[in-house]
Amino acid sequence: MALQNEVISIVNSVMNCNYCRPLSGCIVSDLKGKEKQEIKIHLNELSEKALDRIISYHECCPYRDRLAM
Repeated sequence: MALQNEVISIVNSVMNCNYCRPLSGCIVSDLKGKEKQEIKIHLNELSEKALDRIISYHECCPYRDRLAM
């Protein structure tokens, strides 16, 4: 269940973050603009370590110093 919570957290980040834009360089920017179900399918294929890496990266996102779009 914890793994599913991580996936949902990442999906919400992708859907709502003003900094993760396509081609921004963000680790999840390639998922921006996709439907929630598409994002979940992609993330469910990743290992738990990869999901932890995405969450860790997003928590200290280096793009937050830029102007939000």
